[in-house]
Amino acid sequence: MKRSKLFVALLACPVLWACSPGDSPKDAAAADRPPPALTGAWHATRVHVESGPEAGSHTVDVQPAIYIFAKTHYAVTAVRGFQARGYLSDEPTEEEQGVAFAPFTGSAGVYTSNADKLTLTPQVAKDPGDMIVPQPMEYELQWAEDKVFLSTTAPDGGAITTELTRLTDDPLRASPEALRLKGVWRRTEMIVGAGPDAGPHLDDMQPGFYIFDPPYFSGNFVTGFAPRLALSDNATDADRGRAFAPFASFAGTYTVDDDELVFRPLVTLNPNNMRGRPFQPIKVEWADPDVWFVYTGANGIQNRVRLTPVAD
Repeated sequence: MKRSKLFVALLACPVLWACSPGDSPKDAAAADRPPPALTGAWHATRVHVESGPEAGSHTVDVQPAIYIFAKTHYAVTAVRGFQARGYLSDEPTEEEQGVAFAPFTGSAGVYTSNADKLTLTPQVAKDPGDMIVPQPMEYELQWAEDKVFLSTTAPDGGAITTELTRLTDDPLRASPEALRLKGVWRRTEMIVGAGPDAGPHLDDMQPGFYIFDPPYFSGNFVTGFAPRLALSDNATDADRGRAFAPFASFAGTYTVDDDELVFRPLVTLNPNNMRGRPFQPIKVEWADPDVWFVYTGANGIQNRVRLTPVAD
């Protein structure tokens, strides 16, 4: 892949993205460090676009994006572009949802990486086409001190390079109960308390995963009980709204205390949930090795979701 001049410069001087006269790498200290590892939680801190109307280096206008890597599984929840999305109305139309959800990337699956290449293969994704025929996404990968740079090619042939900075993970912030959730989990069963889908769902559960890396998490799953159809090449905003609405994607921090789980989202598919408000508390019931998440509505009706640990 052809690298932009700025991309080459930032690898030589990662902190400032450009080297000043007299700068020199700290090779001696770096030689004693262990090989870098992707495992953990990251957020996008800079994006360089090589060509097109958004060409240049973006920092303060980079929209929220969280990447979490377990040993072999990954999750990405990210708002693309450089403009914040507007909030949805209380009763949004499918067209409004299509417009709001389109500039969002949400997926989880497996990944492979080596010294200079990262490949993500989705198992669940916002776009149903990415689940019907999964297409591996390949990135050129480069390390520079405590940052990692992912470079891919845009449709116009120019390079897009995303700088990821590791999120600080302080074990003191995670309770023993929160640490117990660490790892990859698959949604395997749901018991709906009321409505047309009331009752247990097992064989018709659609793909869905959580990855917990205390105190961070990411969830990506299809909320309905039937496979979604692929979008056509001439799909409208309303078509996209219908396809994307039965999908949940969110990431942020979490706590578990006295068997009560609280998600605090930092980036979500629905822009209305990106206001800094925690989600409704969830009751955690362990059924080793599985765990149940119990959602209780204001009317007292419960929905229960069983998660099964995934070998990673």
